Amino acid sequence: MSRPIERLLFIADAAVADVAELPPAVRAVIDEAAEVYVLTPTLPGRLAWLADDVDGFRHVADERLDTVLGHMRSIGARTSGLAGRGSVTLVIEDAIAEFHPDHVLIALRSPEHANWQERRLLEHIEQRFGLPLTTYAVDGRGQTAAADGPLLLCYDGSEHARHAIERAGALFTGRQALVLTVYQGPQLGSLAWSGATAAMDPFAETARTAAERAGRLAEEGVRLAQAVGLNAEPAAVEAAGPAWRTILDVADRHDAATIVMGSRGLGGIHAIVLGSVSSAVVLHATRPALVVPHALVRAAVMTATASEAPG
Repeated sequence: MSRPIERLLFIADAAVADVAELPPAVRAVIDEAAEVYVLTPTLPGRLAWLADDVDGFRHVADERLDTVLGHMRSIGARTSGLAGRGSVTLVIEDAIAEFHPDHVLIALRSPEHANWQERRLLEHIEQRFGLPLTTYAVDGRGQTAAADGPLLLCYDGSEHARHAIERAGALFTGRQALVLTVYQGPQLGSLAWSGATAAMDPFAETARTAAERAGRLAEEGVRLAQAVGLNAEPAAVEAAGPAWRTILDVADRHDAATIVMGSRGLGGIHAIVLGSVSSAVVLHATRPALVVPHALVRAAVMTATASEAPG
């Protein structure tokens, strides 16, 4: 039986102080990889070319590479690496073209210590390469979130969400999981516009319908999770604000070990999980997040990339 990950590209903009600081979900991803290639981007961004001490940036990246390689070897990972010079985007693109990973792991600095990570960078990796992407945050002391609760599987009924659950089952077989369906309840304003202002029964009925549908979706996700070896329970939660904030709130409430999402797609009428939501979750989460594109997305990306290659 093949391993869930053959080649793992580990992009490290930060390094933990000690290998024991790696979150359990991140350690599981590393342990599943047959080979790990570590990349430490040298510069925090284009404006760094204007800095007085470019050599200093390079020295820090070299030291970070040595640290991360040491961590990987101490846990028995087959590893190599590079401190990439130049534009972060191009350095990452070159590494993917050369190493051909089937999974990307990114150690991000926590928001208050953010360096080169930009909103569009993660979206670029997701859209340009169609690779499963795991992220986690490291603070200024080299520490990470120690959460080891259930997996939080975001499910909206789409094929992308189904594929994400399958991937989670391959990586985290036997783990406890919570299948979360986030839904948008009816808006009072829209009902008032239609004339439903005298009584609230239509509003209550619509709200009940939305909640019931979300509950059925969550149950469906549980069956999928159980079929791939996860011990899952359902949760249907109405979004009180942005969907990504609801996901993070639920993750915090259950001390989730990692948040698992598909990379694209919207399910039923009121289900909200994917698309730009995944990017927002990754950028704001302090705990690990796994974003999984559908296999068809990956195939389309590979075909497009091949067509772009010089003949």
